[in-house]
Amino acid sequence: MSDCRTRFMNHEIGGRGPVKVFKVVGLVLLGIIGITLLAIVFGVFVKWLWNALMPEVFGLPEISYWQAVGLAVLAHIFFGAHGGPHHYERSAKRKKKKDVPSGETEISPLHREMEQDYAEFWREEGRETFKSWMRRENGSGSEES
Repeated sequence: MSDCRTRFMNHEIGGRGPVKVFKVVGLVLLGIIGITLLAIVFGVFVKWLWNALMPEVFGLPEISYWQAVGLAVLAHIFFGAHGGPHHYERSAKRKKKKDVPSGETEISPLHREMEQDYAEFWREEGRETFKSWMRRENGSGSEES
């Protein structure tokens, strides 16, 4: 019997038949338990933070755990990312950044062309214009290098 491997999310799962199903179900249950624990901890943290700051600073009443969870959900609805087009743009930018060697940044062709135009302008006109401006500012006829 050979060991059959399958990828589930980012995990490689080995085994055959029932063993593989058991591993997948175990991972799903572990994920559900983890998310539930994070939600509980987050609700407790929001409640503690609110009750520590808001009554003292703004004179607002203290809140319960479920009110804290509701506030967090409401804040996410108002201010959070909803997985719209912007989410995909950020994800695509992150993937592009991974392909670029460290220390280098990816420059668009338009940006590269603008940089070349600026360098050419500086060589032709910029230095002399800057020196002329410096002479006017200093009120002298001498050039400073």
